[in-house]
Amino acid sequence: MGTIERLHTRAQKARRDPATPVVSSVEEARALARSIADGLSALSDDQRLLMLSNLHEVQATLEDRMASLETEMAQERVRIQAVNRGLNAQAGYRGGVASLRDHRRRKD
Repeated sequence: MGTIERLHTRAQKARRDPATPVVSSVEEARALARSIADGLSALSDDQRLLMLSNLHEVQATLEDRMASLETEMAQERVRIQAVNRGLNAQAGYRGGVASLRDHRRRKD
């Protein structure tokens, strides 16, 4: 079944190079899933086991990719929170300075 072999090859490339996508869109993933389901039903038991083994490797690659993306997202969240805290502090400082200026102007 060519679809599974191509998907397996893409998964192997993605493991070597994290910038390489296993699938490029949700639509492609759905089409692959349909194709695989249709193709598996037409295979012999031995062929089906081989293909399922390849799919297991694809699944492992996708799980690794998801874990990596979750780690990257957590790191980005920390950075965004730090920037937000800095912006809030800056806005508070500006507000304090403006308030002090207004207070001085009223005294004069």
